[in-house]
Amino acid sequence: MINMAEGGASNWSQIDRISPHHALGHNLRDADVVLWFMTDPLRDIKGPQPSTIRDLHREQTRLLTDSMKNLAKIVGDREVWLVGCVGRVLERVSTDHPGWRVVVPDLLRWLVPASEVSAMHLDRTWRYGDCDPELLDHHERGEQTVASFRWRAEHRRDSDEHRWFWPDGSHPNREAHRRLTQELILPLL
Repeated sequence: MINMAEGGASNWSQIDRISPHHALGHNLRDADVVLWFMTDPLRDIKGPQPSTIRDLHREQTRLLTDSMKNLAKIVGDREVWLVGCVGRVLERVSTDHPGWRVVVPDLLRWLVPASEVSAMHLDRTWRYGDCDPELLDHHERGEQTVASFRWRAEHRRDSDEHRWFWPDGSHPNREAHRRLTQELILPLL
């Protein structure tokens, strides 16, 4: 196993780390499977943030689609296993990339099925730009839901948020990673 992950990285920067021109890229030729923990596609935006809810969804889809196309070029015929973390795996992956496996489309929903929190808001590394009232309302509702999620992760010992997340409420803990590995990844090997 070769771990080429980098904490806090964007999808594009992770793909860059395994590309042939990168100093670490030579490790890819020894890999049979690429396990990609997808993050928020908005981390890859260079320039202004979307200003409408429609633009937000369109931009997220475009960025994830472009990332997957770039990854497909680099990995060739290797297997790709996708874990939707801060970025949810697009439903059309099986059509666009039939050889790829979706391990779990949305890790947060798998760990905490009843949660209403958006992983995009949970691990936000970008700033809200000027936007229309509908998108601003969307962001404000997300922030309120995240505050409750984080409080439960830190204080409510009987909650799934506390069981599966670090007290910061943003990162799955070791137990969550162990569960993902034992229940979903190892059975695929």
